[in-house]
Amino acid sequence: MSQYPPPGQYPPPGDYPPPGGYPPQPGYPPQPGQQYWQEPPKGKGLAITALVLGIVALLSGLFLLGFLFGPLAVIFGLIALLSKKAGGTGMAIAGIVLGLIGLVISLVVGLFAWGFMKEAGFDNLLDCMNAAGNDQAKIEQCQRDFEQNLDERFGITVTPEPTR
Repeated sequence: MSQYPPPGQYPPPGDYPPPGGYPPQPGYPPQPGQQYWQEPPKGKGLAITALVLGIVALLSGLFLLGFLFGPLAVIFGLIALLSKKAGGTGMAIAGIVLGLIGLVISLVVGLFAWGFMKEAGFDNLLDCMNAAGNDQAKIEQCQRDFEQNLDERFGITVTPEPTR
């Protein structure tokens, strides 16, 4: 006696739907209104988080927010890569790379801004303001000196908004 039914007793897969009331078996198409049951993806949350943070770090790098989001993207991406049951390796790697790029962009923009502020004399303005204390005349003199320095070095004239 064979454990298999004789040939031809069952319809070939794909020709007929399974008997009513039973879930579809592999090889049978789903009945109208039914869909194949599929296991939801597991463990990709960290990788997705790393990818989203990496994208945000890249986009916000010009505003120096890459210093905040870049390291978070790298940390979440590394945790996702090192986790044994987490999926989404590609998303985790992309999140790490984008986070690092956003961090580098923020670093370059920050260094450029710091150099510009140093060249413009912001440190001299702050020193003068601290030395002036609460004396309004000295504070106004510090502001005039700073504006004159900007005009001499960069040709930038600071003018107040017109009043109406």
